[in-house]
Amino acid sequence: MVFGYYPHCTPCHSRAGGNLEQYNWTPAYAGVTIEGRAMIKKSKKPLGAGLRKFFTLLFACLFLCLSTAQTGDIPKDQFISDEEIEQTLTDWLSQIFKVANVSMKPKVLILSSPEVNAGATLGGMIIVYTGLILKCQNVNQLLGVLAHETGHIAGAHSARAAEAQNQALVPAVATMLLSGAAALAAGSPDLLAAGLAGGAQVFERGLLKHSRDQEETADASALRYLTALGWPTRGLGEFLHLLDTNYTGPTDPYTLTHPLSNERREKVSLFERQALVNVQTLPKEEGKFQRIKGKINGFMNKPDAVLREYKSTDKSIAARYARSIALYRKGRHSEALAVLQGLIDEHPSDPFFLELKGQIYFETGKISEAASYFRQALKLLPKAQTISMLLAQALLESQIPDSKILDEAVSLLMEVVDHAPENVFAWRLLAKAYGRKNQMDHMALCLAEEAFLFNNVPMAKSQAQKASKSKDPIVAKRAKDILGQIEPAGA
Repeated sequence: MVFGYYPHCTPCHSRAGGNLEQYNWTPAYAGVTIEGRAMIKKSKKPLGAGLRKFFTLLFACLFLCLSTAQTGDIPKDQFISDEEIEQTLTDWLSQIFKVANVSMKPKVLILSSPEVNAGATLGGMIIVYTGLILKCQNVNQLLGVLAHETGHIAGAHSARAAEAQNQALVPAVATMLLSGAAALAAGSPDLLAAGLAGGAQVFERGLLKHSRDQEETADASALRYLTALGWPTRGLGEFLHLLDTNYTGPTDPYTLTHPLSNERREKVSLFERQALVNVQTLPKEEGKFQRIKGKINGFMNKPDAVLREYKSTDKSIAARYARSIALYRKGRHSEALAVLQGLIDEHPSDPFFLELKGQIYFETGKISEAASYFRQALKLLPKAQTISMLLAQALLESQIPDSKILDEAVSLLMEVVDHAPENVFAWRLLAKAYGRKNQMDHMALCLAEEAFLFNNVPMAKSQAQKASKSKDPIVAKRAKDILGQIEPAGA
């Protein structure tokens, strides 16, 4: 989950002022960072236009606060981020990568799109469309697709693979929020004027497109990986059959990038009939799958449709999770909290239920209660960056005149930027915290870092010049580093 702003979130907008109102936050068009540009210029091989656009848009920190209690749908074709979903997918992919002898760590990007698609790109990065997760009927089918994409990575099938030297340019993308939105709302709607480029267009299909031979090779590899893991192999064949029989549009989006032939289907079916592994289901993994599917449904589909699909008589975790989110989005907070509390009572060590409860409390103005639940969630999941930011934001909004509160917020946010220096919103919150502490040199550096990431050179230069006069040698040095890199950015 990440961060942003939604213009109709009035309560949060009114709280977002503080010491930063005097600064101009409007960025230039978000693009490749200054370091990224320098690396591109040094590259021996020029980037193709499609790949250049891909990297440019990936580096863009696309702010969008989706106030899910007040808006109907998450925009299509945008990257979203959710720690629970990413954690689940990454765990599965890590196991597949291991048996595939892929040395890279998997990086998952989630695209909010009804299209049924997925794609392997450079550097172990796999793009998963939300439409794919919603289309799959069980975890076996999704695992089959993930294993197939791993086959493309292991086989170096990624389009433009000759330019793989540039994979270091791919960052941990700062994306849009699936949940926790209003708790992180701040700034001005003008922030988004330049940044809302469609995520699906990033790939221009060519970046994810493979040949029929590559598809058959990836299928064979996927089935070997699943067998090695002792996982069901029938899911891939089921998924291909599902595409063949259920898609009603003029052209299946998946088949545009993954050619589907009768021979390919027959080979998969033959392998499955001859497979020695006879595992049919993975109950624990199925539960995880149904849960993330319910979460995506809850946040991305019409709340009334979600409530019809996940009936109150269905007492499964996935159904109650989806219902609580749909009720929350409809503004029926007390009902959402009641359903959610039932889940927490049964699963008190689940950080994501606690996070959602904290979010609902925050959006209803109960800041201290929200901070308490965010703190509990973070204790259970200490490295969760978004929960850290949610807690820091709650502490800053509490308006408690206690230096320890501000120190805690700074500590939380420093840990975030230490692990993810491209996290623009963490820099913004950190600037706000330092402003409250009256440490204006530190605040200026944070503002410079944010502008630097947005490629807003005038703002970065102005704030870095202020920070360069700091008596703190670390602040002054970093500010001078930024100033030293601004000239290449303008070249």
